[in-house]
Amino acid sequence: MRPVKRRAASDPAPSKWQYRMHRLWLTPLFRALVRTGIPSFGFVFLFTWYINDAERITAIIDGWDRMVTSIQDRPEFTVSLLRIEGASEDLQSDIQEALPIDLPLSQFQLDMDALRTLLLELDPVLDAEVRIKAGGVLLLKITERQPAVAWQRDRGVEILDATGHRVATLDDLSTAGALPLVAGEGADAHVPEALALIDAAAPITDRLVGLTRIGNRRWDVVLTRDQRIALPEIGPAAALDRALAMHAAKDVLARDVAMVDLRLPDRPVLRLSEPAREELRRLQDLERLSLTEGTE
Repeated sequence: MRPVKRRAASDPAPSKWQYRMHRLWLTPLFRALVRTGIPSFGFVFLFTWYINDAERITAIIDGWDRMVTSIQDRPEFTVSLLRIEGASEDLQSDIQEALPIDLPLSQFQLDMDALRTLLLELDPVLDAEVRIKAGGVLLLKITERQPAVAWQRDRGVEILDATGHRVATLDDLSTAGALPLVAGEGADAHVPEALALIDAAAPITDRLVGLTRIGNRRWDVVLTRDQRIALPEIGPAAALDRALAMHAAKDVLARDVAMVDLRLPDRPVLRLSEPAREELRRLQDLERLSLTEGTE
């Protein structure tokens, strides 16, 4: 009989290269490189190679633009109507002329912040809200400035609100209506103070013509019959109250007084009108004459 050859038992231990590869695979950095780094690098390489062609780039851009345009031009995104709320007819006309939009237009082409900024630049507009309502309506909700005084200047008449902001410009004072009148350089910067003085002058409101800013420092209250109340720079409201108290006690403003000067708090001065001064001089001359005759 021929003897049976036995096969050598295989060694279960890994080879040297298997061992090294196994140890390398256990390294986090190597696993990240194989799983993420190499695929990413391959993708970037292929993508760069693909788009490194002017025609391909142009085709990609044109395709993207067509897709965006097809979405923006859908009927549900089209704004076709403009509605303005809270504005007078004149202001509505000014707004329609000022807005740089031509409807119908896609809402994606409307810059809401820019439209609101443009509206706030209009003098009569205090605040504005711009939004798009269902049905393709561009809604402008306007809060108008309320006229408070008419400021008379050499260049015309400006209507101001309670803060002194310009609302409108008029060519003629007669179109200002019943608005209180202020004049003088710098009066627009002191409108709140002027309104407080006008309120304090309520007892003589039937004779009040307006206020004049003198030297951009203080106010004169202008009354009918060319009368004035000169107020001090500090505490004008309190000084006006003193003038009204003098009038209530002595009926000062009903006399031939051209000015009640209250610029010196402890010494009010009354300036007579020209006819009153002439009459006073005549009476003084008569008194001197009578004294002279009496001494003879």
